[in-house]
Amino acid sequence: MDAETEATDTFYRLLTWLHANRKQVLIALVVVAVAAIALGLYSMIKGQRETDADAALLQLPAGPGANAQMAPVSASSYLDLAKEYPGTSAGEDAQLLGAETLFLEGSYSQAEQEFNQFLVDHPDSDLLPQATLGVAASLEAQSKNSDAIGKYKGVIQEYPTDVEIVSPAKLTLARLNEAENKPDQALAYYAELARNANSYDPWAAEARERAVLLLARHPEL
Repeated sequence: MDAETEATDTFYRLLTWLHANRKQVLIALVVVAVAAIALGLYSMIKGQRETDADAALLQLPAGPGANAQMAPVSASSYLDLAKEYPGTSAGEDAQLLGAETLFLEGSYSQAEQEFNQFLVDHPDSDLLPQATLGVAASLEAQSKNSDAIGKYKGVIQEYPTDVEIVSPAKLTLARLNEAENKPDQALAYYAELARNANSYDPWAAEARERAVLLLARHPEL
């Protein structure tokens, strides 16, 4: 049997099989078609929700009290937006902004809860360092110094290369150690920050100033 005859024979055998199993084939085709349509609709809806969420967030100022000429956005406005658009980038941003706004409003306990909720809701977020630092700051603001120190240390260990997170965490740890009458530990943190050769680094500059004052009070160091 030559190749052309064999191909023709295979084609007719396939037609025979399709005819005999046309019901199953039809069902399979329908299932595949429905799945494809559902996937397309999901992508379209998800894309539209992202667009809607972005638009809703853009209607608010860029951040808590971002513009003095505008009325500050309430924490509930951000948190409501986050609940309305879960799973979107704008919803994620709004949730963190809501927690930050609660902190700025002085609602430290609620801010701590919302920062922690963000960590639960977005375990893979790029904003985890900021949220974790927010938890630490909220604890500190509630005078829970021991818990705050542990959280700040955790931030430094978890994100050692994130200078924007590690530097303020170390500076705060130094201040807390001063408050806990541990000047030697405070000085160690100040020294770490002061080693930054960048003269424009605000954290390094403040660390140097605080180290000078600390040594004046504790010449034994």
